[in-house]
Amino acid sequence: MRKRATSFVLLAGLLVIGTQSVFPAQAAPSGNTKAFWAVQRSPNPSGNGGFSGVDCRSATACTAVGSYYDHATKHGLPLAASWNGRTWTVQPTQAPAQRGDSDLRGVSCAGRRFCVAVGRDMLTVDRWIALAEVWRGRRWEITRTPPVALPSLEAVSCSSATDCMAVGATGQLALVEHWDGTRWTIQRVPLPPGSVSSVLYGVSCVSRIWCMAAGFYGHEHYGDTYAFTEIWIGRHWSIIPAQQIPDAASQFLRVSCTSKASCTAVGTYNKSGYYPLAERWNGKIWAIQSAPHPKGQLDSTLLGVGCSTARACSAVGWYMTDRGHIYTFADSWNGKVWVLQATVNPSDDLNVLSSVACTSATACTAVGSYAGPESVTLSLIERYSACRAPSRRRDATGAGRPGRSPRSRAQRSRGSLAGA
Repeated sequence: MRKRATSFVLLAGLLVIGTQSVFPAQAAPSGNTKAFWAVQRSPNPSGNGGFSGVDCRSATACTAVGSYYDHATKHGLPLAASWNGRTWTVQPTQAPAQRGDSDLRGVSCAGRRFCVAVGRDMLTVDRWIALAEVWRGRRWEITRTPPVALPSLEAVSCSSATDCMAVGATGQLALVEHWDGTRWTIQRVPLPPGSVSSVLYGVSCVSRIWCMAAGFYGHEHYGDTYAFTEIWIGRHWSIIPAQQIPDAASQFLRVSCTSKASCTAVGTYNKSGYYPLAERWNGKIWAIQSAPHPKGQLDSTLLGVGCSTARACSAVGWYMTDRGHIYTFADSWNGKVWVLQATVNPSDDLNVLSSVACTSATACTAVGSYAGPESVTLSLIERYSACRAPSRRRDATGAGRPGRSPRSRAQRSRGSLAGA
């Protein structure tokens, strides 16, 4: 895969939230004309921020995590917010002893009073540690993670308050850590044959004894990256090969499972350009699915996926136009095909949806960020719901030309486009 693949795939440096009006998108999936994506008002600590992960236990209980830039400490700090069905409210997080920037990248909740969020804490420019925080109903608290070289945790999935799996990488190798309710321990994970590097970006657990993790690895001979998954069956992790597109590099960036026989993994593949990748697990093998993307794109990728049932999933991401503008888009799985959905883009230049969680076919929440005025990165939260659409609509990606900002042309964000 070309060197620019990693930078285009993740956009991890974008930060958090602004108080934004609701801009309804155009239509939603075929057969459901009353459902649409709309921007929600979201908190914005210190006037900036961005979200990287979200989890919803119900339509009235969601938690989103990310980071924001604190002007007092001059560092990036962890950010968490909760949804109660009406408003988003910032939750108090515990900031590491500040030597550098820290952020939260993934979150999973096993109930209204228990969530785990993971990410990374930068100590110096070339040294960092894994960051894991636990929510027990009042505030987020840091939990100690095992000391390993250059660790980063990208995603987490909890089946209960005493059973969570977090995935990421340590240096150039895939990393899995397990939470038993009191401490984190490292689990041994096999490496794909011929791999020289590997990372896991997504994990989904349906029980204490069954999880699926997804990511990609670099091959020693071919010089490209290839998607792969690992499965946990209660005692050990085993490699499950992904279906590869001929003559193309590929990356899995997230995975969502509703049962042992139903998972969806999404990401990107490179074949004379970057395109959205979606594969389906039927309990035995992975199979590639056709994932639509907006017309006229230069590059595109799916960063997040959430499934409420085997027949209802939503995937979100971004695409780049030939003019270098970046806009959001979403795909919806109806049990037979993926359908392109319209999303909302507050910025003329840079918009990203990084994660999505669904509690039903018509109740999904997606989070990310966009470039606001004066190059400030603001959070973006969009909700897909079956409600009566307002009479005044705006154009959005997937249903026409990119949506336009209500303000003057927004400048590009200072957030880096480089991944971890």
